[in-house]
This record gives sequence, C-alpha cells and structure tokens, in this order.
Amino acid sequence: MKRTLTKIMTVVLLFAFSASVFAQKPKTEQFINKAVSNFVLAMESKNAGVVESSIFISIDLKSKFPQIDYSDLIDKLNELALKGETPTIRYKAQLASLYFNFYNMFSDIKIVDKENPDLYFKQIAERLEQPAVAFK
Repeated sequence: MKRTLTKIMTVVLLFAFSASVFAQKPKTEQFINKAVSNFVLAMESKNAGVVESSIFISIDLKSKFPQIDYSDLIDKLNELALKGETPTIRYKAQLASLYFNFYNMFSDIKIVDKENPDLYFKQIAERLEQPAVAFK
C-alpha cells in the first residue's frame, strides 16, 4: 500500500512539474520580449543616433523573428513617425512601421550588412514605390 501511494505521489508530482515547465514561455521569446521593451525605452532617448539605431535594430529583429508580437514597438514607431525629434527619425519610423505592419511585402529583404542601415530603409522605400502586386 505504501509503495503504491509513493508511486501515485511521484506521478502526481512529475505531472505538476511538467505542466509548469510547459507553461513557461520559450527562452527565445522571453529574450525578444525583453529586447522589444528595451528598444521602446531607447526610442525615447534625446540622442537621435540612439533612436535611429533602435529603429534599425528593431527591423532586424522583426526579420529574424517575424512571429513575435511587436504591438508595443509598433505603437512607439507610430508615435515617432508623428512626433520624432528630427525629420530623419520621423521618416525612418514611418518606414519601420510599414515594415512591421505589412511584413509580407518586405519579408524577402534580408538584413546582412549592419554597417549600412540606410541601405535597408532605402529598400523599404523603393518597395513602396513599386506598382502594387500580390505578395506572399
């Protein structure tokens, strides 16, 4: 009887432990959510270079992890598009917002050269100038 009770308790404890493990978010998703909140904070900086860099890196993050919820970041980009400190910040925020909101249009733009972020903003702008076609 005692042995049966021990087995039952072991099974119950294992089940409870495994349920809590599976309920946790994957570490990658937790890391990305933390990064997104850090980008939102960085976009509030008074330093234009920090803001522009945050906008670009957020695009890079979206290109690598398109399935994550970026709603807070999109809200911040929309705010910057209207109230950014410089015309460059407002323009890049508008392009980034379009990139996030219409990702299927830009999903083939792969960010490989992080030394030239303006190249990718230019690619987004050029894509918008193309005649409307069906995107995947």
